[in-house]
Amino acid sequence: MKGTGAGRVVRVAVAVLVAAAALVLVTLVRKGPDKPPAPAEVRVLHYNLCGAAAACPWNSGGSGPGTSVERVVKEAAALQPDLITLNEICATQYKALVAQLKDAGRRMYGTYASSQDNVPNCGPTGEFGTAVLSRGTIEPEGPDYRPFTRTGDETYTNAGRTVPVRRGLLCAPTRFAGKPLLACTAHTNAKAPEQLREIRDRLAEGSVARETPVLFAGDLNLQPNEPALGYLYAHGSGDDESAGRFLEGDETDRKWFSQGSTGGVVCTGSEPKRCRNGEPTADDRKIDYVFADTRHFSGGRSDARLFEESDHAMVTAVFTLRAVP
Repeated sequence: MKGTGAGRVVRVAVAVLVAAAALVLVTLVRKGPDKPPAPAEVRVLHYNLCGAAAACPWNSGGSGPGTSVERVVKEAAALQPDLITLNEICATQYKALVAQLKDAGRRMYGTYASSQDNVPNCGPTGEFGTAVLSRGTIEPEGPDYRPFTRTGDETYTNAGRTVPVRRGLLCAPTRFAGKPLLACTAHTNAKAPEQLREIRDRLAEGSVARETPVLFAGDLNLQPNEPALGYLYAHGSGDDESAGRFLEGDETDRKWFSQGSTGGVVCTGSEPKRCRNGEPTADDRKIDYVFADTRHFSGGRSDARLFEESDHAMVTAVFTLRAVP
């Protein structure tokens, strides 16, 4: 009788093990092999606010309803960008924007740099310049603003006081998809195209750690066919190699290859994949750009939307982050 009982225990144990193994097998079959994670896409919103210019009197340094600041908050809520880069923005508007984004549930970290300090519509300090905002944190000691050495002798006069305009490159070290990322912006002077060379040198591999992705956006006041854009584009007028290391958000959109901005390159021969052209951003000219470095990013698609608050279109771009060993 004892032997029979022991046999029954063994049979029950075997049955339990078989059932458990079958359950594990069914679970594995249902789950299937692990899928690789989807490529991370970074979304960028760039805007020249026309925050204090006479051409946009409804802004006049303000940040309330009907201003460019309100427009950025609305579009950020809809587009959910990872990065926002801004030109022609008062320091007071920047502070208001950060607060309004937080109130709208779109908190972003940011940094601001002034290119001049006597713009009448910009409040008591007159500070007027550029900004970078990120969903990832930006350390207070991290941002870097480097005024250009080539200025084109640009000055600004108000109330009998003339000051040099200190345009420069503003960069913010931040994070995206758990990795370091450098986000930069500039508002360059068309009469000093060498400023684009300075941007290229500052953002070159060697100046920036090789493993750090770089995104750069700005109002460059130059059109795609200008020689100075060759410092940024990673190709020439068609598929030619050039000195730059960046792809631009609109350069692969074929609908603009032959009918883009008036200062764009017409790309129709030999079926080029990339073209220094794109959707106009100021009247019939493309002068606002979003660039991503070719080592860390691929793809790229862009859109330019003109709103009544500014004389520049708001440019949005999406790039795919490469898995770089």
